[in-house]
Amino acid sequence: MRPPSFSGAEGPLAAEEFLKVTKTILTLTDTVRIWWAADKTHLKRPILWETFTKHFNRKYFPQLARDKLLRRFVDLKQGGRSVNEYEAEFSSLSRYAPHLVTDPTIRRHQFEKGLDKYIRFGLAARALAMHDAVLDTTREIESVLKEPEDPHVIHSRAPVVPARTVERPSPR
Repeated sequence: MRPPSFSGAEGPLAAEEFLKVTKTILTLTDTVRIWWAADKTHLKRPILWETFTKHFNRKYFPQLARDKLLRRFVDLKQGGRSVNEYEAEFSSLSRYAPHLVTDPTIRRHQFEKGLDKYIRFGLAARALAMHDAVLDTTREIESVLKEPEDPHVIHSRAPVVPARTVERPSPR
């Protein structure tokens, strides 16, 4: 298996992915990068993976980038997307806010607050404690709301009464 390539220009998310993939297939002794070669000369041997990660992140995935992703997670809204699309982005961004997702109650609250209003309204009467239960229920609400209207159902409406026109004699 070949190590992935990373030039530094791909951005913070690519940097994070590089670390994940690299960790699974390489040991630090196999990592030969120009920037790392210069950086590691000052470090005590053996170099731990955590040390490499800290140096790598400082250069390619700085705290400012992680803070922006945290903010994106905190401000995340469903915004008319499907529940599944919203949940996928919620799960993806949640790794930047572990303090908001490790507690099940806080995770559920964070997920609910980003849902579209009509789905939050459907959840209001239900006491759901777990994120998975909320997710299942939101999918159910969304599914029901997307069902086409049954043309055989008679909706009760007030009858439309035509306006009466009263003819008045014209003044002479």
